[in-house]
Amino acid sequence: MKISELANLVGVAPSTIRYYEGKGLLPKGTRNSNGYRQYDHSSIEQIKMIKFAQSLGFSLEEIPTLKTPENDLDHTVIIERLQQKQNEANALIAQLQKKSQRIGDLVTQLNASWSNGQCLTQQQMSDLLDEVQF
Repeated sequence: MKISELANLVGVAPSTIRYYEGKGLLPKGTRNSNGYRQYDHSSIEQIKMIKFAQSLGFSLEEIPTLKTPENDLDHTVIIERLQQKQNEANALIAQLQKKSQRIGDLVTQLNASWSNGQCLTQQQMSDLLDEVQF
């Protein structure tokens, strides 16, 4: 299949496929007599694997590190990196939960002040700003 057909099948731009080839993530398509790149069905699975790895938080630079020098998947490295990605996701979830709680608290505080026809006092504003971590 041509690069445009492959791109349509996997939902990426042809330039993305060429980029993956340039990074060594995908073997270059063979060229036929008219110069068009030709790909087989294994390219579909390889691109799906790249997109799956990205969905788990792996960068394009990290993906090759998941393989052995023989180009096989390195199961030990994969498990270690997945555990690290899970820890990173859990930390992000905790940060987002804290952010959501702070927003909810602020909305409650603002509604209470504004329902009384007042803005936040200088002390309330100072307390809020003191909570900010840099």
